[in-house]
Amino acid sequence: MSKRSIRKVALWRLALRFGLIFVIVVILIQLIWELVSSGNLNAITESFQNSKWIVYAISKVILGVVYGFTMAYFTKKNAKK
Repeated sequence: MSKRSIRKVALWRLALRFGLIFVIVVILIQLIWELVSSGNLNAITESFQNSKWIVYAISKVILGVVYGFTMAYFTKKNAKK
């Protein structure tokens, strides 16, 4: 994206893009780490059975929102220069 097009995009849309990509990357890294460390993905299925998925999902949403808005703010600020 060029600086001109970044200036036109709304802050929340840019934050949504950053946040979604970040959350997807974090989840993939966690899945790979679990697979490498234990050799299977049983810990993930067990955590979803014990209703711990709500805490997991909420933490990822909060992480994505904070990261997304932070990166969007600094990107728009840098594009204005």
